[in-house]
Amino acid sequence: MRKLTNLFMKRFSLFLSFAVMLFPFLPLSMRGQERVVQMPNRDQLMSAHVRVLFQDSEGYMWYGMKSDGLYRDDGYHLTSFRADFLHPEVQMNNNIMALCEDKFNRIWIGTKRGLYILDKRDYSIRPTGDQKLQIWTIEALKPSLGDSVWAYANKHLLVYDRNGTCIRQTPMESNPLVTPSRKEITDKRGNVWQIDDFGIPTIKTHPALRMKEVNLDTLSLQYMVPTSRAGALPPGQKAHVVWNDKNGTKWIATNSGLSMVRPDSDLEEVGPYFGVVNALTPAEDGSVYMNTEWQGLINYKNGGITQMDTTIRNASALFLDKKDLWICTSDGRLLLYDVEKKQIDDKSATCCLRGDAPWGLVVLKGYVWVLFNQRILLYSPTKNVLHHIFPSDLDPQPLFFNGLYTDGDSRLFLECEEKAYELLITCDTVSKNVEAKATLSAYQTIHGTYCVGLNPHQLHLKADERVVHLFFTTFDHLNTKHIRYAFRRKGETEWQYLGLGDNDVLITKLSNGDNVVEVKTTNSDGEWGEGITTITIHCDNYWWETTWACIVFIVLAAALIAFFIWLSRKLKLTRRHKKQ
Repeated sequence: MRKLTNLFMKRFSLFLSFAVMLFPFLPLSMRGQERVVQMPNRDQLMSAHVRVLFQDSEGYMWYGMKSDGLYRDDGYHLTSFRADFLHPEVQMNNNIMALCEDKFNRIWIGTKRGLYILDKRDYSIRPTGDQKLQIWTIEALKPSLGDSVWAYANKHLLVYDRNGTCIRQTPMESNPLVTPSRKEITDKRGNVWQIDDFGIPTIKTHPALRMKEVNLDTLSLQYMVPTSRAGALPPGQKAHVVWNDKNGTKWIATNSGLSMVRPDSDLEEVGPYFGVVNALTPAEDGSVYMNTEWQGLINYKNGGITQMDTTIRNASALFLDKKDLWICTSDGRLLLYDVEKKQIDDKSATCCLRGDAPWGLVVLKGYVWVLFNQRILLYSPTKNVLHHIFPSDLDPQPLFFNGLYTDGDSRLFLECEEKAYELLITCDTVSKNVEAKATLSAYQTIHGTYCVGLNPHQLHLKADERVVHLFFTTFDHLNTKHIRYAFRRKGETEWQYLGLGDNDVLITKLSNGDNVVEVKTTNSDGEWGEGITTITIHCDNYWWETTWACIVFIVLAAALIAFFIWLSRKLKLTRRHKKQ
């Protein structure tokens, strides 16, 4: 029996060693899909020494620092709570040891010197009641099932009531509290947050897209292909765009016109002299849609030219999808040209384009893929879904993008700085139907910036605060750059859409009383959620807008009118006496 066991262990060791050696060469689909990224907003930390990680019931991430106080992270901005000369109202020790949340949504902060309570109704911080215990180091915290909070400090188990008064002290040699690890937590979206050896939180997450390395030269590509496939061109000609149509004909747009290569034929120039051809796309009827710097957008067929639009002279990519001609321009626009109606619909604002020039364009299964140097725009005109893919969303992570190609069926290929990859995704799986709803996280007035209390749907402003800056979040810390917001005032029918990754709105001309703002948001896949967040902003009256002021004004006006009536009668009597 012992010999069999030893033989099994030896073979198992050999198999394990072989598997470990083979792992780097396994295809990506056979490896684990987790990746490790650094925490968002790390550049907003004053120091790189996080000691405690915590996520509260609302969804905020909290970072307890080694010597720099406490931070609240809403995914966009970090709000600091620390004692310094800029915050004289905070008396808390800045060396954070432990964090927990009680049933009243208050954050209990254990520090190197004492225990403090942060009340999220107004985000004020106060020390607990027993001053003698404020010199102790709070090593662990845990809320009880009731109203109390338990702490371990100075080899004692301390029990605090809801008011922060220590009601029991029990000597304990070791920490009896079974508390979650303060160096590793799993957030509400399943991402694992850890603190590395340098004090920086890192996150284990899943990439939005995974890629498999391919060789473009061996792939049968349809539509737009790499310009390296243009072949030998006459001296002085440079290929701008190369297309393969379904008949196997290669169309080449150059700096001096249009050329073509039929199957088993040599290169030949086509048609009249077009000048510089920026982009082209063949059609099934044998015609070619082109964009030239001289004639704008044209259609060429059998030697004849049909003028379409002379204003578009700077297209960087064209793609014909049935009767829809999609156009990208070098000045950062995405246009939809209806071939039958001969009408142009500018989709730039809908797709949040800001002038950055696109490099490529592919339409596949109803989705429009637009390539930029540092991102890919994925847009569905029918579903109004907008999604962006950044290099950091990919595995492996490229530095930048050069080209986007397809096989004409369902496969997409991405050309990067040195290598090419296949995107392991289908258009039908882009949407995950994750519910998303906007939450007000902070607001700013002329008096300062404030965290929102436990009721994020109600704001009470002073009389002189008639302009407010609102900040929103969806508590999706790793995908804030993929999320969009839209807002409108109550009574308005049109939504005002914010750009990708923007989460702040400036509301002006607030009136006294209640002002209602409605906000909606997309999820990280670009889908607009059905839920609408309603925020009521109440502005106090100026003294002249109060009821008492109105009464005083009415009384004064009545008195003034009565005085003028009396004065006019007095003058009339005086004149009569003079005449007599």
